[in-house]
Amino acid sequence: MRTVWTTDPGDDPRLLRMLPRIRADAVAGAVLGGAPVLVTAAGPHYDGDCPRAGEHDCAAPSVQVRDAATGEPVRTVPGVGGHLLATASVRGRPMAAVCDWDGAPLLVDLEAGAVAGRLPGHRSAVRALVAADLGSGPAVLTADGDGTVRTVHLETGEVRAFGTGRRLHALASVAIGGRPVAVAAGGAVELWSPDSGARIGALPVSAEVRKAASWPDGGAAVALLAADGGVEVRDAASGRRLARRPAGDLDVDGIAGVLTGDGRRLVAAADAEAVHLWDVGADRPAGPPLVGPTAWPALAGTGPGLLATASEEDEAIGVWRVDLGVPPRGGPGGTVRCIAVSPDGRVITGGADGTVASWRLEDGAPGPVLGVLPAPVRAVAAVPLGADTGVPAGAGTAVLAGGGDLLGRTDDRLHRWSGGGADRPVRTGHRGEVRIIATAVVGGRAVALTAGCDEALHITDPATGERIGGLPGRGRPDGVAVGALGGRPVAAVSRAFGRFRLWDLADRAPLPTPAADAMEALERVHALTRSGTGPAVLTVRGGTVRLRDLGAGAARLLGPEDGAEVTALAVHDAGDPRAAVARADGSIALFDLEAGAAAGAFGLPCPATALAWAPGGDLVAAYRRTLLRLGR
Repeated sequence: MRTVWTTDPGDDPRLLRMLPRIRADAVAGAVLGGAPVLVTAAGPHYDGDCPRAGEHDCAAPSVQVRDAATGEPVRTVPGVGGHLLATASVRGRPMAAVCDWDGAPLLVDLEAGAVAGRLPGHRSAVRALVAADLGSGPAVLTADGDGTVRTVHLETGEVRAFGTGRRLHALASVAIGGRPVAVAAGGAVELWSPDSGARIGALPVSAEVRKAASWPDGGAAVALLAADGGVEVRDAASGRRLARRPAGDLDVDGIAGVLTGDGRRLVAAADAEAVHLWDVGADRPAGPPLVGPTAWPALAGTGPGLLATASEEDEAIGVWRVDLGVPPRGGPGGTVRCIAVSPDGRVITGGADGTVASWRLEDGAPGPVLGVLPAPVRAVAAVPLGADTGVPAGAGTAVLAGGGDLLGRTDDRLHRWSGGGADRPVRTGHRGEVRIIATAVVGGRAVALTAGCDEALHITDPATGERIGGLPGRGRPDGVAVGALGGRPVAAVSRAFGRFRLWDLADRAPLPTPAADAMEALERVHALTRSGTGPAVLTVRGGTVRLRDLGAGAARLLGPEDGAEVTALAVHDAGDPRAAVARADGSIALFDLEAGAAAGAFGLPCPATALAWAPGGDLVAAYRRTLLRLGR
């Protein structure tokens, strides 16, 4: 297929280099042999959740040293690793302290590429770890789960420990009046002398602090990441707030302090898909977000104006020049999670940042933003409204959206826009989330089927918001597809650990099909379509896609069994039915459903997050913040 248009603006000019195929849970800068290097640490992870389990040893920890300019490997220390990492220079020799959440930290000699020993005195799990210059020499400060802060002097081996009396999540090292000070944070933020163990003050906070960071210039400024995702920067000497980045719509997971080439302080705040830069002095954003190898990244300032992002999910490291002036970039502002192609020639997208936006199908030009949900968008749909659906002609198209996140911002409303009007949401009662929206015409009336995190499957009039019924069943609906069978509207519904059912929507009665008994547990419905033998349902279970005949129940594989995880799927049912299947390896495979055979394949830079077919047979795909239209 050829690219008709794309919203991809190209590589960010701030991305100096990307180092691919690197597993890293933490990253730091160091100097080895007079040259700057990147030090990474990786801990073991569960292979059942890893999309690349066959490509590496998921249980193998490691520390790696790479040339910062070229990315070439310099040292590898196998059998040692984790999520916490700090580097220091001991008598000119680069060292790294590393540990996982449930172990005691080890000291690694980066020049020798070997473990130099354990940091002594640790009895419980380490929650935070930071390197510090105490004037008397380099040290590593650690915070244990029991509230103990330890100072380990790296030149003398001397250990000092003191109890804070609080559960700690974060630790940073600052300087007040030329003296080193440890910032210990959790439910409160307190200042302690790392040498004497004396409490010397506290900083005001309004919420529990999860992470803390300082800057390499040895000042008193400290950045504090609150549990709600907001970031405050305070002067540890006076307690005065220097800057505040509001929580926003996305969950910030990590922060780092970065100095620009001209000495300005920036806070780098990372979420699930990007790194947001905040200018402390101006108290405002410092350019658009960094998007690249930035999926839940670890962060580290590695020099003036330089930031390293290490994404274990992307298996890559990015090195960024953060003090370049870059204008806002085009395309969606957040990862696109769902797509619908409207009958009036628009592409409707729902983003992880809650935005419901529109794009011109003809050329990808941005249209108006329809609205912003208070939570990530999970489903969008476009419903034609007119005389054939019982709504006055000229009403145009209704756009529907649902979202929610039970672990963060909940939203159980079905959002509705039509005729360029404002959002007219209606409550669905889905207990915090609307995960699925499917539309049909029943008895000349447009309807929307919605499902969330409960067992309910509601039927709503999208024009009026009236709830007009539902489909019963046990187990949460995890797949809903609508179509026609014998000229009657039908719905195929799969439920998590429940039975698959085929429903006549006009009578709201179940229809018998052998596929109901043939379906496996956790096999999710994605589409009703046609195969070479008649009506069929397309299903996904993990990395397996099946085309199940509704008349006989027989199944045909589309692609490999237990292949890479399916990330998106779409079916084009007009004319020759076709399916597009996107997988975690970035591939998109096309299938002729009448023949049940492969009909082409192509690859994307990242796995597609959403797919939809246009009426003429072109495919609209999204990966992260990029949309593209592909034609034959």
